[in-house]
Amino acid sequence: MKNFAKVLIVGAGPVGLSAAVALSRAGIPIRIVDRLPARINQSRAAIIHARTLEDFQRLGIVDDFLATGVKVHGVVLYGSNNQILVRPSLDHIPSPYPYMLGIEQFKTEEILTARLEEAGVKVERGVELAEFKEDGGQVSTVLRMSDGTEDRCEFAYVLGSDGSHSTVRAGLGLHLEGTTIDQTWITVDVKIRWDRDPGEAVACMSEEGMVFIAAMNDGRWRVIVSHKQMTPEEAGKATVADVEKIMSERFGMSLPLYDPVWISPFGINTRMAPTMQVSRVFLAGDAAHVHSPIGGQGMNTGIQDSLNLAWKLTLVLKGVAKTELLDSYNSERHGNAKKLLKKIGVATKMASLRHPVAIEVRNHIIHLASHLGIQNVMPGFVSMLNVGYPDSPVVSESRTSWLSRGPRAGERAPNAAGLATAGGPEPTNLFELWSNDERHQVLAFGDDIPIPTSPLYKITRITKSGIPSDGVVVDTEGHAHEVYAAEKTRSLYLVRPDGIIAFRDGDASPAALAEYLAKWYVV
Repeated sequence: MKNFAKVLIVGAGPVGLSAAVALSRAGIPIRIVDRLPARINQSRAAIIHARTLEDFQRLGIVDDFLATGVKVHGVVLYGSNNQILVRPSLDHIPSPYPYMLGIEQFKTEEILTARLEEAGVKVERGVELAEFKEDGGQVSTVLRMSDGTEDRCEFAYVLGSDGSHSTVRAGLGLHLEGTTIDQTWITVDVKIRWDRDPGEAVACMSEEGMVFIAAMNDGRWRVIVSHKQMTPEEAGKATVADVEKIMSERFGMSLPLYDPVWISPFGINTRMAPTMQVSRVFLAGDAAHVHSPIGGQGMNTGIQDSLNLAWKLTLVLKGVAKTELLDSYNSERHGNAKKLLKKIGVATKMASLRHPVAIEVRNHIIHLASHLGIQNVMPGFVSMLNVGYPDSPVVSESRTSWLSRGPRAGERAPNAAGLATAGGPEPTNLFELWSNDERHQVLAFGDDIPIPTSPLYKITRITKSGIPSDGVVVDTEGHAHEVYAAEKTRSLYLVRPDGIIAFRDGDASPAALAEYLAKWYVV
């Protein structure tokens, strides 16, 4: 009965659930299984960044998260003696979501599971992937049920989103390659008796180690501490009182902790698989790459892995895209993971310095850099708005000499406000126009550009003046023309379902667009 499914998703954490929601909403039959008999009740990954919130907006589910999480607008980083080293703010990042969202992982999973069930799909729990192999243009699998019985079935594709101990990765004969950072860390989710604004995270980089504190929902805070003298065995026995003592000593004040819901030691690995795709089998999230929690990038990167793949699988399975499009998943997301692990690895090593002189030099450099504008650079990285694929084989551009200021192919398509539409009394923005729409988006700046219609994309013609009508919006503030560098020229942009510019043309040529589409799509 269930063998009609086209995609098997192994692992029902935030990564697998995000892929499942995107695929099921697009009408792709799926199965999603997880070896655990029930959802976790731990907070684990507790930060959602602006880029992921934008992805959730495209899926039409972002309001569920905003109603639950806590908006954290920045972070203050202290050195020894409570000296403020840097205080970056997210308030001015170019996104509708200028903040981090503090929300427990089990809440994220709860929201995604509910949305998946609305689409008629239930997570099959207590089910393991026992075997799989590619066979004649499909993947033959053996699923082992909780009662020991086996279900043999075939799928067009398999996604392994089953964590750092991935059975899918093991079945492919792949290993996570990299290094382990020699320092012990403890995380605890707890309430704190203090009067800090939950809208700002707090971090301290002292000679004894690092402390990071950020607000979550339900009045709790995520606390992460490192301890250079503590062994992993000692960390495993640490109590909330031990963490409270560490925090109070480093901040030089009493910080009472109470009502904990989770405490756990952990080590930091910076590792990744040599590839995220082997033919019809894909890896995403911790199954493909693991790294430090600094910056809260892990879960967000995994979700963005899965959504990058989901739209490509959707179009290939619907016969709208050529199968070669799927090869871009590995080139884009493996390349992104490699860059991320390098940056996070450096940041973690800096945070884990042991020698007092090295620590003093580090803190001095950070403090000096804050006066040189580092607080304006950090938000772009932390929010993940700068993630892009300029070297991807499936992005292209032509006649762009007049578009030198505009966003390039492979970069995130920027939002633009002040757009008057035929159906709305108040101006809206591009991201709102794209919400709940899994298609590509064509942005056409200029009059009388004869773009043929297609089920692949939605056409939005953007004019500087006039009366809005169906498919035509008026850029009342000139914002869209400015951010897309279209003030003085006709231009055309094709934006992918993951918000990346797939193609741009500085002459708004329908022929150039058609040539690009013919290479990757069946149109």
